[in-house]
Amino acid sequence: MTTQLDFTVGLAKESGYGTAVTVTRFVESEAKMKYDVKTETGKGLRPGKPVNRLNRNYISRFEGSGEIACDATTRGLGFLINAVMGAITNTQVPTSSPAVYQQVHTLSITDPISTYTVQEVLPTLGGVNSHPHTFTGCAFDSLELSASEGGTVEAKFSITARELLTTEDAAAASYPADDELFTFVGGAISLGGTLTAPTSTALASLSGDPAANIADVSVMIKRNLDSDGWNLGGQGKRSRPPVLGKPELSGKITAEYEDNTLRDAYLNQTAMNLVLTFEGTEELSSGVKAVLQVVFPAIRLKGEVPTSDGGNPIKQSIDFEAFDDGVSAQPVWVVLRTLDTTP
Repeated sequence: MTTQLDFTVGLAKESGYGTAVTVTRFVESEAKMKYDVKTETGKGLRPGKPVNRLNRNYISRFEGSGEIACDATTRGLGFLINAVMGAITNTQVPTSSPAVYQQVHTLSITDPISTYTVQEVLPTLGGVNSHPHTFTGCAFDSLELSASEGGTVEAKFSITARELLTTEDAAAASYPADDELFTFVGGAISLGGTLTAPTSTALASLSGDPAANIADVSVMIKRNLDSDGWNLGGQGKRSRPPVLGKPELSGKITAEYEDNTLRDAYLNQTAMNLVLTFEGTEELSSGVKAVLQVVFPAIRLKGEVPTSDGGNPIKQSIDFEAFDDGVSAQPVWVVLRTLDTTP
Protein backbone atom coordinates (compact mmCIF):
# COMPACT_ATOMS: atom_id res chain seq x y z
CA MET A 1 0.00 0.00 0.00
CA THR A 2 1.08 3.57 -0.71
CA THR A 3 -0.36 7.08 -0.34
CA GLN A 4 -0.54 10.03 -2.69
CA LEU A 5 2.66 11.29 -1.04
CA ASP A 6 4.71 8.31 -2.23
CA PHE A 7 5.79 9.82 -5.53
CA THR A 8 9.38 9.29 -6.66
CA VAL A 9 11.51 10.45 -9.55
CA GLY A 10 14.82 8.84 -10.46
CA LEU A 11 17.42 9.32 -13.18
CA ALA A 12 20.37 7.60 -14.81
CA LYS A 13 22.64 8.44 -17.73
CA GLU A 14 22.05 6.32 -20.84
CA SER A 15 24.80 4.51 -22.71
CA GLY A 16 22.78 4.68 -25.94
CA TYR A 17 20.17 7.21 -26.98
CA GLY A 18 16.69 6.08 -25.99
CA THR A 19 17.81 2.78 -24.44
CA ALA A 20 16.31 2.50 -20.96
CA VAL A 21 18.64 1.98 -18.01
CA THR A 22 17.77 1.40 -14.36
CA VAL A 23 17.57 4.72 -12.53
CA THR A 24 19.93 5.11 -9.60
CA ARG A 25 19.82 8.82 -8.63
CA PHE A 26 16.70 10.16 -6.92
CA VAL A 27 15.46 13.69 -6.38
CA GLU A 28 12.88 15.05 -3.95
CA SER A 29 11.02 16.78 -6.72
CA GLU A 30 7.78 18.05 -8.15
CA ALA A 31 8.72 16.50 -11.49
CA LYS A 32 6.01 16.78 -14.09
CA MET A 33 6.60 14.84 -17.29
CA LYS A 34 4.17 14.90 -20.20
CA TYR A 35 3.92 12.66 -23.24
CA ASP A 36 2.01 13.80 -26.29
CA VAL A 37 0.66 11.44 -28.93
CA LYS A 38 0.19 13.82 -31.85
CA THR A 39 -2.34 12.91 -34.54
CA GLU A 40 -3.32 14.18 -37.97
CA THR A 41 -6.29 13.53 -40.26
CA GLY A 42 -6.18 12.93 -44.01
CA LYS A 43 -7.37 15.75 -46.26
CA GLY A 44 -9.41 13.71 -48.74
CA LEU A 45 -13.16 14.25 -49.17
CA ARG A 46 -15.90 11.71 -49.92
CA PRO A 47 -19.58 12.35 -50.73
CA GLY A 48 -21.87 11.60 -47.81
CA LYS A 49 -18.97 11.66 -45.29
CA PRO A 50 -18.85 15.23 -43.90
CA VAL A 51 -17.19 14.20 -40.60
CA ASN A 52 -13.54 13.19 -40.23
CA ARG A 53 -13.28 9.43 -40.61
CA LEU A 54 -11.61 7.15 -38.08
CA ASN A 55 -9.59 5.28 -40.69
CA ARG A 56 -8.11 8.56 -41.95
CA ASN A 57 -6.90 9.63 -38.50
CA TYR A 58 -3.31 8.57 -37.75
CA ILE A 59 -0.43 9.07 -35.32
CA SER A 60 2.08 11.60 -36.65
CA ARG A 61 4.65 11.66 -33.83
CA PHE A 62 5.36 10.96 -30.16
CA GLU A 63 6.92 13.72 -28.09
CA GLY A 64 7.76 13.97 -24.39
CA SER A 65 8.64 17.02 -22.32
CA GLY A 66 8.62 18.14 -18.75
CA GLU A 67 10.36 19.75 -15.83
CA ILE A 68 12.12 18.69 -12.67
CA ALA A 69 11.63 21.31 -9.97
CA CYS A 70 13.36 20.84 -6.62
CA ASP A 71 15.01 22.57 -3.72
CA ALA A 72 18.74 23.01 -4.29
CA THR A 73 20.44 20.53 -1.98
CA THR A 74 24.04 20.00 -0.94
CA ARG A 75 24.02 16.40 -2.21
CA GLY A 76 23.03 15.16 -5.66
CA LEU A 77 22.50 18.55 -7.28
CA GLY A 78 25.66 18.28 -9.37
CA PHE A 79 24.22 15.34 -11.33
CA LEU A 80 21.37 17.56 -12.60
CA ILE A 81 23.59 20.59 -13.23
CA ASN A 82 25.97 18.45 -15.30
CA ALA A 83 23.02 17.18 -17.36
CA VAL A 84 22.51 20.76 -18.57
CA MET A 85 26.05 22.14 -18.62
CA GLY A 86 27.75 19.02 -20.00
CA ALA A 87 31.37 19.66 -18.93
CA ILE A 88 32.82 19.29 -15.44
CA THR A 89 35.96 19.01 -13.35
CA ASN A 90 35.69 17.35 -9.95
CA THR A 91 38.55 17.90 -7.51
CA GLN A 92 39.00 17.33 -3.80
CA VAL A 93 39.38 20.55 -1.82
CA PRO A 94 42.92 20.40 -0.35
CA THR A 95 43.27 19.10 3.21
CA SER A 96 39.51 18.56 3.63
CA SER A 97 38.68 15.60 5.85
CA PRO A 98 36.23 14.07 5.34
CA ALA A 99 36.85 14.75 1.67
CA VAL A 100 34.94 17.68 0.15
CA TYR A 101 34.83 17.90 -3.63
CA GLN A 102 34.56 20.99 -5.78
CA GLN A 103 32.63 20.53 -9.00
CA VAL A 104 33.23 23.21 -11.63
CA HIS A 105 30.55 23.01 -14.33
CA THR A 106 31.04 24.69 -17.70
CA LEU A 107 29.24 24.64 -21.04
CA SER A 108 30.10 21.68 -23.25
CA ILE A 109 30.79 22.57 -26.87
CA THR A 110 30.80 19.10 -28.47
CA ASP A 111 27.95 16.94 -29.73
CA PRO A 112 26.46 14.46 -29.08
CA ILE A 113 25.03 15.46 -25.72
CA SER A 114 24.37 12.94 -22.95
CA THR A 115 20.82 11.65 -22.57
CA TYR A 116 19.08 10.15 -19.56
CA THR A 117 16.36 7.79 -18.46
CA VAL A 118 13.88 9.49 -16.11
CA GLN A 119 11.39 7.38 -14.16
CA GLU A 120 8.37 8.71 -12.29
CA VAL A 121 6.54 6.33 -9.97
CA LEU A 122 2.95 7.52 -9.62
CA PRO A 123 0.64 6.38 -6.80
CA THR A 124 -2.95 5.67 -7.85
CA LEU A 125 -5.94 7.07 -5.99
CA GLY A 126 -6.36 5.30 -2.68
CA GLY A 127 -2.77 4.11 -2.65
CA VAL A 128 -3.52 0.63 -3.95
CA ASN A 129 -0.68 0.51 -6.48
CA SER A 130 2.14 2.61 -7.86
CA HIS A 131 2.84 2.73 -11.58
CA PRO A 132 6.18 3.66 -13.12
CA HIS A 133 6.35 5.92 -16.15
CA THR A 134 9.82 5.52 -17.66
CA PHE A 135 10.92 8.21 -20.11
CA THR A 136 13.91 7.44 -22.31
CA GLY A 137 16.11 9.66 -24.47
CA CYS A 138 15.73 12.57 -22.06
CA ALA A 139 17.82 15.64 -22.91
CA PHE A 140 18.19 18.50 -20.44
CA ASP A 141 17.76 21.88 -22.12
CA SER A 142 17.84 24.49 -19.35
CA LEU A 143 18.63 25.25 -15.74
CA GLU A 144 17.06 27.99 -13.62
CA LEU A 145 18.16 28.85 -10.10
CA SER A 146 16.16 31.35 -8.06
CA ALA A 147 15.96 32.64 -4.51
CA SER A 148 13.80 35.17 -2.76
CA GLU A 149 13.67 36.47 0.80
CA GLY A 150 12.77 33.78 3.32
CA GLY A 151 12.92 30.89 0.86
CA THR A 152 15.09 28.06 -0.32
CA VAL A 153 17.14 28.17 -3.49
CA GLU A 154 14.86 26.63 -6.10
CA ALA A 155 16.13 24.73 -9.13
CA LYS A 156 14.20 23.94 -12.31
CA PHE A 157 15.43 21.74 -15.13
CA SER A 158 13.56 21.47 -18.45
CA ILE A 159 13.59 18.17 -20.35
CA THR A 160 12.65 16.76 -23.73
CA ALA A 161 12.04 13.00 -24.00
CA ARG A 162 11.98 10.46 -26.82
CA GLU A 163 9.68 7.70 -25.56
CA LEU A 164 7.43 6.67 -22.67
CA LEU A 165 7.66 3.06 -21.48
CA THR A 166 5.00 1.68 -19.14
CA THR A 167 6.27 -1.87 -18.60
CA GLU A 168 9.60 -1.15 -16.85
CA ASP A 169 9.84 -2.13 -13.18
CA ALA A 170 9.92 0.62 -10.58
CA ALA A 171 13.38 1.16 -9.12
CA ALA A 172 13.68 1.32 -5.33
CA ALA A 173 14.33 4.92 -4.32
CA SER A 174 17.24 5.92 -2.06
CA TYR A 175 18.41 9.33 -0.89
CA PRO A 176 21.51 10.79 0.80
CA ALA A 177 21.24 10.79 4.57
CA ASP A 178 23.23 13.97 5.20
CA ASP A 179 22.12 16.59 2.68
CA GLU A 180 20.81 20.05 3.56
CA LEU A 181 19.23 22.92 1.67
CA PHE A 182 20.78 26.03 0.17
CA THR A 183 18.67 29.02 1.25
CA PHE A 184 18.36 32.76 0.70
CA VAL A 185 19.77 33.31 4.20
CA GLY A 186 23.10 31.81 3.12
CA GLY A 187 23.25 33.86 -0.08
CA ALA A 188 25.32 36.80 -1.29
CA ILE A 189 25.59 38.57 -4.63
CA SER A 190 28.39 40.78 -5.92
CA LEU A 191 28.14 43.04 -8.97
CA GLY A 192 30.99 44.89 -10.65
CA GLY A 193 34.53 45.01 -9.34
CA THR A 194 37.42 42.83 -10.45
CA LEU A 195 36.68 39.15 -10.95
CA THR A 196 38.90 36.34 -9.72
CA ALA A 197 37.65 33.33 -11.63
CA PRO A 198 37.13 29.98 -9.90
CA THR A 199 39.81 27.31 -10.15
CA SER A 200 39.44 23.57 -9.68
CA THR A 201 39.61 24.05 -5.88
CA ALA A 202 39.09 27.79 -5.21
CA LEU A 203 35.82 29.71 -5.38
CA ALA A 204 35.33 32.81 -7.49
CA SER A 205 35.42 36.25 -5.88
CA LEU A 206 34.89 39.91 -6.75
CA SER A 207 36.65 42.91 -5.29
CA GLY A 208 34.41 45.12 -3.19
CA ASP A 209 31.58 44.33 -0.81
CA PRO A 210 28.55 42.19 -1.75
CA ALA A 211 25.39 44.09 -2.65
CA ALA A 212 23.07 44.67 0.31
CA ASN A 213 19.95 45.75 -1.61
CA ILE A 214 18.96 42.65 -3.61
CA ALA A 215 15.55 41.22 -2.63
CA ASP A 216 15.45 38.30 -5.05
CA VAL A 217 17.48 36.85 -7.87
CA SER A 218 17.19 34.26 -10.62
CA VAL A 219 19.62 33.00 -13.25
CA MET A 220 18.86 30.97 -16.37
CA ILE A 221 21.17 28.82 -18.49
CA LYS A 222 19.44 27.65 -21.66
CA ARG A 223 21.12 25.34 -24.19
CA ASN A 224 18.56 25.87 -27.00
CA LEU A 225 18.77 22.26 -28.17
CA ASP A 226 17.47 21.68 -31.69
CA SER A 227 13.91 20.43 -32.22
CA ASP A 228 14.39 18.25 -35.33
CA GLY A 229 15.19 14.56 -35.78
CA TRP A 230 11.80 12.90 -36.43
CA ASN A 231 13.15 11.05 -39.44
CA LEU A 232 12.06 8.10 -41.55
CA GLY A 233 12.57 4.84 -39.71
CA GLY A 234 11.96 6.42 -36.30
CA GLN A 235 8.35 5.16 -36.16
CA GLY A 236 7.11 8.54 -34.99
CA LYS A 237 9.82 8.90 -32.36
CA ARG A 238 12.94 11.03 -32.54
CA SER A 239 15.66 9.04 -34.27
CA ARG A 240 18.66 10.91 -32.85
CA PRO A 241 19.56 12.93 -29.76
CA PRO A 242 19.19 16.72 -29.90
CA VAL A 243 22.24 18.74 -30.90
CA LEU A 244 23.55 21.84 -29.20
CA GLY A 245 22.17 25.24 -30.10
CA LYS A 246 23.44 28.70 -29.19
CA PRO A 247 23.23 29.06 -25.40
CA GLU A 248 21.35 31.91 -23.74
CA LEU A 249 22.55 33.18 -20.37
CA SER A 250 20.20 35.50 -18.54
CA GLY A 251 18.68 36.41 -15.22
CA LYS A 252 16.74 38.89 -13.15
CA ILE A 253 17.26 40.77 -9.90
CA THR A 254 14.94 42.87 -7.78
CA ALA A 255 16.89 45.65 -6.09
CA GLU A 256 15.91 48.29 -3.55
CA TYR A 257 16.77 51.76 -4.82
CA GLU A 258 19.60 52.96 -2.58
CA ASP A 259 21.87 54.63 -5.13
CA ASN A 260 22.28 55.09 -8.88
CA THR A 261 24.81 52.34 -9.54
CA LEU A 262 22.38 50.01 -11.32
CA ARG A 263 20.50 52.83 -13.00
CA ASP A 264 23.67 54.24 -14.53
CA ALA A 265 24.96 50.79 -15.49
CA TYR A 266 21.72 50.30 -17.43
CA LEU A 267 21.75 53.73 -19.07
CA ASN A 268 25.39 53.40 -20.11
CA GLN A 269 25.15 49.67 -20.90
CA THR A 270 28.19 49.08 -18.72
CA ALA A 271 29.45 45.51 -18.58
CA MET A 272 29.49 44.13 -15.03
CA ASN A 273 30.68 40.92 -13.39
CA LEU A 274 28.21 38.92 -11.30
CA VAL A 275 29.02 36.35 -8.62
CA LEU A 276 26.09 34.70 -6.86
CA THR A 277 27.00 32.51 -3.89
CA PHE A 278 24.95 30.36 -1.51
CA GLU A 279 26.63 28.74 1.47
CA GLY A 280 25.33 25.85 3.57
CA THR A 281 24.93 26.20 7.32
CA GLU A 282 26.97 23.20 8.44
CA GLU A 283 30.66 22.54 7.91
CA LEU A 284 31.30 19.52 5.69
CA SER A 285 34.80 19.30 7.10
CA SER A 286 36.84 21.63 9.25
CA GLY A 287 36.49 25.15 7.82
CA VAL A 288 34.75 24.00 4.62
CA LYS A 289 31.02 24.46 4.00
CA ALA A 290 28.82 23.39 1.12
CA VAL A 291 28.69 26.11 -1.58
CA LEU A 292 26.66 26.73 -4.71
CA GLN A 293 28.04 29.52 -6.90
CA VAL A 294 27.11 30.97 -10.29
CA VAL A 295 29.65 33.24 -11.99
CA PHE A 296 29.08 35.48 -15.02
CA PRO A 297 32.16 37.46 -16.16
CA ALA A 298 30.06 39.93 -18.16
CA ILE A 299 26.42 40.96 -17.89
CA ARG A 300 24.50 43.94 -19.23
CA LEU A 301 21.34 45.20 -17.56
CA LYS A 302 18.11 45.51 -19.52
CA GLY A 303 16.37 47.96 -17.17
CA GLU A 304 14.59 49.49 -15.45
CA VAL A 305 15.04 53.05 -14.22
CA PRO A 306 13.60 53.70 -10.74
CA THR A 307 10.02 54.99 -10.46
CA SER A 308 7.93 56.09 -7.48
CA ASP A 309 5.91 53.47 -5.59
CA GLY A 310 3.36 55.55 -3.69
CA GLY A 311 5.59 56.18 -0.72
CA ASN A 312 6.81 52.60 -0.38
CA PRO A 313 10.50 51.78 -0.71
CA ILE A 314 11.32 51.91 -4.41
CA LYS A 315 12.35 48.64 -6.04
CA GLN A 316 13.82 48.03 -9.47
CA SER A 317 13.00 44.85 -11.41
CA ILE A 318 16.03 44.35 -13.61
CA ASP A 319 16.52 41.71 -16.29
CA PHE A 320 20.05 41.03 -17.51
CA GLU A 321 21.85 39.10 -20.22
CA ALA A 322 25.27 37.48 -19.82
CA PHE A 323 27.92 37.45 -22.54
CA ASP A 324 31.27 35.99 -23.50
CA ASP A 325 33.58 38.89 -22.68
CA GLY A 326 36.34 37.63 -24.98
CA VAL A 327 38.82 37.53 -22.11
CA SER A 328 37.59 35.08 -19.47
CA ALA A 329 38.05 31.36 -19.99
CA GLN A 330 34.28 30.76 -19.75
CA PRO A 331 31.07 32.80 -20.16
CA VAL A 332 29.62 31.04 -17.08
CA TRP A 333 30.76 28.79 -14.27
CA VAL A 334 28.53 26.88 -11.87
CA VAL A 335 30.55 25.74 -8.85
CA LEU A 336 29.38 23.25 -6.24
CA ARG A 337 31.17 22.15 -3.08
CA THR A 338 29.75 18.89 -1.80
CA LEU A 339 30.47 15.58 -0.13
CA ASP A 340 29.52 13.80 -3.37
CA THR A 341 32.57 11.96 -4.65
CA THR A 342 31.13 11.94 -8.19
CA PRO A 343 28.54 14.22 -9.78
